[in-house]
Amino acid sequence: MEEAPLKLDEEGIPILENPVDLNALADQTAPPRPDLTSQEIVEALLDREQVRERINDLTDDLQKLVSWKVEAVLKEELAKLVHAATEESSAKLSEDIRTQLQLALPALVARLAQEEPD
Repeated sequence: MEEAPLKLDEEGIPILENPVDLNALADQTAPPRPDLTSQEIVEALLDREQVRERINDLTDDLQKLVSWKVEAVLKEELAKLVHAATEESSAKLSEDIRTQLQLALPALVARLAQEEPD
């Protein structure tokens, strides 16, 4: 069965032909909700496949979020530790580099002086 085309006004706006009576809606009563204080009903609702799938999805999402957060915190803390260790040892490192350069430079200069220019 083919649907009839929508009727439009001169500006192209659809015309509502069968409006809903709000009074008729107010007279309708909502179906009773399940008694969520009953342990058996709650267990039956939670045992549905859709709920289990949602719980699995939620579990996966939370696991990824926790892993990401732990990784982010560890990276930040490790960066702080490396920075602190570098700062703490920078004076000693500078002194060691200076000593090595002072020891190596005379031999390097002598070798460069002996090499013939190209």
